[in-house]
Amino acid sequence: MPPRYSSSLRGRLYWAILGLQTTFILVFLFCFHHNYTVDVNSLDLYPVFQDVNVIVILGFGFLFGFLRKFGFSGVAFNFLIAALGIQWAIIVDTLLFKDTTPAIGLTSIYTGLMDVIPVLISSGIILGKVNPLQLIMMTAIEVPMFSINRYIMLNQLKMEKQVSMMHANMFGAYFGLAVSWLITPPSVNNKFNKEKEKTETISELFSVLGTLFMWLFWPSYNALWITSNTERRNAIYNTYFALAASTVTVFSITTLLNPWAKLQMNLIRNAVLAGGVSIGFTAYMLQHPWIAMTLGLLAGLISTLSHRYLQGPLNTVSFVHDTCGVHYTFGLSGLLGGIAYALLILTADYSTIGIIGFQAVVGVGCICLTLALSLTSGLMTG
Repeated sequence: MPPRYSSSLRGRLYWAILGLQTTFILVFLFCFHHNYTVDVNSLDLYPVFQDVNVIVILGFGFLFGFLRKFGFSGVAFNFLIAALGIQWAIIVDTLLFKDTTPAIGLTSIYTGLMDVIPVLISSGIILGKVNPLQLIMMTAIEVPMFSINRYIMLNQLKMEKQVSMMHANMFGAYFGLAVSWLITPPSVNNKFNKEKEKTETISELFSVLGTLFMWLFWPSYNALWITSNTERRNAIYNTYFALAASTVTVFSITTLLNPWAKLQMNLIRNAVLAGGVSIGFTAYMLQHPWIAMTLGLLAGLISTLSHRYLQGPLNTVSFVHDTCGVHYTFGLSGLLGGIAYALLILTADYSTIGIIGFQAVVGVGCICLTLALSLTSGLMTG
């Protein structure tokens, strides 16, 4: 049964959504050029954009549709956040990064699509605990905070745009955990959430379908912002190898952890994506598939074991409740990828250890910046 919202919420929701959309139209009317810019190079990336669009709309939507009580909410709220969030992200990013009168092109849509992904990740943590109006408010705060995070990386720390975008997974996970810590009542935490987390066969099947969509198109996600053909080729190949290795690892570990050697789809649907998340930082720079496969194996192992053994104790001790296990799919895998990025840079070239060491320190600094900004803004939002 879908949740029944109060009359006051029903009275405010449609006005809030319609008011936001009207505001966006006015901003596009008065603050942007009235015609589209022609960018041939960005149009060449449109097939890759389509792949990432499938991840955002179908992948995340179905992935968060596994709850019996909130299956439709998971899909519908994801769609609403994506539609509103992309417009808001385009406005924020264009005004933040452009010095002249901004103009809208396909590159702006790419950026907006990537900037809204942290919000979708965060919403999976608090699914079933908030209403649509609260999700819209969270979107209004998180999108600018992630844009500021990228702005500092690009302009102050001189990080590559590709790597700065890959911090979206980590930012969304820890932002959502901070929000969840404040909005989940400790006194009813366990009983309340166990009742809401019941699933059924059909909802589980749709959730696995979302995982499959994301698995198929994740190489495009990791390659969207790479301009060099060689590096884009590396990103696609390495992402696929990492995903394959993490999938095999997850199937193996879930069978090992089950007393009857049965597959546990609640672990599989989350952990198989860990390899693709972790390799996003380094996929474009790796020349050997065995490194990507090793990283995928480690990501699948960490994600599966953490989801199995850490979720319950973390919920009991810290009262941080994660409805969809986002922390173990995107948060820890993102941390692993960021650390691997620093380590691989350090081992790349010993002859220029000074420059290489500085780049590695910048990589670690970006991780610390992302964690600090996501947790702080998440607590403020919660």
